[in-house]
Amino acid sequence: MLWTSIENSRHGRRVVGQAERGDPTAMGKWAKARAELQICEWFGDMPDFILTFDASYASMCTDAQFRSLVEHELAHCGVERDVYGAPKFRKSTGLPAFTLVGHDVEEFVGVVRRYGADATGVRALVEAANATPTVAAAAIGAACGGCKR
Repeated sequence: MLWTSIENSRHGRRVVGQAERGDPTAMGKWAKARAELQICEWFGDMPDFILTFDASYASMCTDAQFRSLVEHELAHCGVERDVYGAPKFRKSTGLPAFTLVGHDVEEFVGVVRRYGADATGVRALVEAANATPTVAAAAIGAACGGCKR
């Protein structure tokens, strides 16, 4: 886990936490070697994941908001799956094949259940889900070829 005092934003929104794989991959050979050396000096070894948090945000948010942020970032840390959904392992080490995973509904439901919609910043989503549809009620899943309904 790292703290930063550098503000960050993406698509016009402030980024207050980020999960990354520990090993730098999308770099040139020298830049990668430099980054790996620095990471190993910081942590003593190459971590599987690095979580970085905005120290300014953390100093102002509530405990529940920060815990929900940490849980959210941890939810991005996962294990690769094979075609059958079983976890993959590295043949060279026997260790899990770690990867970053996207958002899923289960993660949001769990975090909202524990910390509430306000602490997790999804109040607008909850209100939209509880409101009457503005166009019409529809079973989109039944019309989508990719959904299994």
